Amino acid sequence: MISKEIINKITEFVHSQSRAYEIPSIFQIDLANEKGQELAGKLGADKDIVLLGTLLMDCMLGVASKERKSSGHIRMSEEKAEALLSQFPELEDKVKENILYCVRQHHGADKFYSLESEICCNADCYRFASVKGVIEGIRYLKKTMELDELIKFYLKKADEKWNALSLEICKKELAPQYKAIKDFLTQF
Repeated sequence: MISKEIINKITEFVHSQSRAYEIPSIFQIDLANEKGQELAGKLGADKDIVLLGTLLMDCMLGVASKERKSSGHIRMSEEKAEALLSQFPELEDKVKENILYCVRQHHGADKFYSLESEICCNADCYRFASVKGVIEGIRYLKKTMELDELIKFYLKKADEKWNALSLEICKKELAPQYKAIKDFLTQF
């Protein structure tokens, strides 16, 4: 059982990181959380594990980006998640392990550790493979990136996330959106 206190403390930490580093945005965090909760409900997964997984999966992305180590953000986020979760001895080890796999596998895996880790990966894809995620992301990042750079970034991320999708329910929902994103962004 994951208490509201644990969820609130993790949420507070993740939001403070977002405010400090502006990456990922609160919108991106909330979008992944929303999709994760929706998928967990439809597929019968543990919603609290998915929530903590989607919160923690990019919790160190801002730090990694600032240090120009974005590719290391998964390892950094997993280490931070482990440190945060260790503050709650009431959490069972198997629950902690599942949450850490959600972080570790949020960019995909040959074989997912759990349904929750697969859901976190798929929920993360909505940030870049959904029209809502791309529009808000471009609006948010346009102040820090040139248009050409932004378009290349979103084309690359859309492909990356489309290829990471593993749940048929997500592929079906995102297929027309992914096509629309690609069609629109390749016009520039």
